[in-house]
Amino acid sequence: MKITYDTEADALYIYLEGKPGQVVNRTQELGDGIAVDYTSGGGIYGIEILDASDRLGFARGCPEVSLEQLVHKVTDRPR
Repeated sequence: MKITYDTEADALYIYLEGKPGQVVNRTQELGDGIAVDYTSGGGIYGIEILDASDRLGFARGCPEVSLEQLVHKVTDRPR
């Protein structure tokens, strides 16, 4: 797993089965600003979170994101 953060776009990307530079087979929008990318085999390539600083509660441009924060914020989000 690799997590990257683009300060200019305020976008967090979590690579699960994918690696930077590989081709994504398809993308599924889960909601406003959250998308899941899939590999050609149907596995989860990665997850993109836009407006990451607001969603995960860190100052834009200098995140201190832990997996605990990520799990807490995503699971507690209203549907």
